[in-house]
Amino acid sequence: NKIKYELLEEQLKTSGEPQVSTTDCDARALLVQGQVVEVSYNIQAAVDDKHNLVVATHTINRNDKNALSAIALEAKENLNLETFTALV
Repeated sequence: NKIKYELLEEQLKTSGEPQVSTTDCDARALLVQGQVVEVSYNIQAAVDDKHNLVVATHTINRNDKNALSAIALEAKENLNLETFTALV
């Protein structure tokens, strides 16, 4: 077990991430509701309302409250727009 944990420690050091999941490399401990924490990941998607096409996606390791600005800015850039309306 010691070797296993040393390898995980090395993986943390090289990745720069604060945590690592042993079952899914994209999953992290996320605050789901109140004080409930689940090991999972959060997928964000932005969709063009005219054609219903996905214009941006992110797999993130934080909750929804911290995700809107990044996905909105990426969608704006991908669509080459000056202004837009984001519905959340």
